[in-house]
Amino acid sequence: MRAARLNPLAAFGRRGGAALGRCVHRVNPAGRSSTSSAHSRPGRCRALNTSERDSGWQQAAGGGQDGAPPLQNASVQDAGDGAAPDSTSEAQPERPWWQPDRDDVLTVALALSISYGIRTYIAEPRFIPSLSMYPGFEVGDRLVAEKLTYRFSRPPVAGDIVIFHPPEGVVQKKGWFDDDVFIKRVVAVEGDTVEVKKGRLFVNGQPREEPFIAEQPAYRLARLIVPAGQVFVMGDNRNNSFDSHIWGPLPVQNILGRAVFNYWPLQKFGPLQDFTGLAQLQAPALRG
Repeated sequence: MRAARLNPLAAFGRRGGAALGRCVHRVNPAGRSSTSSAHSRPGRCRALNTSERDSGWQQAAGGGQDGAPPLQNASVQDAGDGAAPDSTSEAQPERPWWQPDRDDVLTVALALSISYGIRTYIAEPRFIPSLSMYPGFEVGDRLVAEKLTYRFSRPPVAGDIVIFHPPEGVVQKKGWFDDDVFIKRVVAVEGDTVEVKKGRLFVNGQPREEPFIAEQPAYRLARLIVPAGQVFVMGDNRNNSFDSHIWGPLPVQNILGRAVFNYWPLQKFGPLQDFTGLAQLQAPALRG
C-alpha cells in the first residue's frame, strides 16, 4: 500500500491549477526563483506569485470556489517515487500451503464421491494377481467388472467370469484394510449337480464342453448339489486354482461384479469372449 499524499495538480483550484498547468516553478539552490514552460514558448510563462500559490493551497485545504468538497483524503500513487509502504497498514496474511481453499475442498470431495459411486454401483477396474484363470488371463492383466447386470437384469449363469469376496473362513484376514477379491468362472448355479471325474466336469450328469480351460482336471470331486442362493465357481487353470472344488459353493451375495472388458495389455484390449452359451452344450459322451 502506497503512502497517501496531496497532489498539487488535483488540489489546486481554478486559478492555481491553471497557472501551474502553464508553468513549472522551481527554486534553485541559491534561493532564486526561476520558471520554465512545459507547453509554451519562452517568454509566455510567468512565475506564480505568492497570492496565487496561497489561493491554490487554500482551495485544496478548504474546498474550491465553486463549492467542490475538500480534497484532504485524496491519495496519489506515484510509480517510481520510491515511497516506502505505510507501516501502520495491515497486510493480508498469506494462506499457508497446508491450509486448503474451500473451493478446492469441495472439488476434491465431489470427485471422490463420484468415483466411489461409480466403483460401488456401476463398474470397477481389477487386476489379475495369479495364474488361476490362465490361459484367458495372465498375472498383471487388467479388466473392468460391471455391476449392473446382476443388480437389474439377471442372476449369474454358467460361463460368467465373476469377481467376488471368498466365503467366510476361506482366507485369513491380516488387517482391517485387506481386500481379498477372487476371480473365477461360474460353472453351475443353484439346483445343479456338480461332479468331476475322469478328467471332466459333469453338470447335471452331463460332461461340460470347456474350450477355455488350460488342461483337464487331474482331481476327483464327489457329486454335490449347489444350494439355493449359491453358485459353483472354478478357475480355468483347473489344476492350479483355489476354488469351489476346495472350499465349496459361493454365496451369490459375495459376488461384486461380472468381468466384461480387458484393457491391459493392449494386445488383449477389448470385450471378453462370451461363453455362457456353452452351458447348454454337452461334451462328447465318455466311454466306460
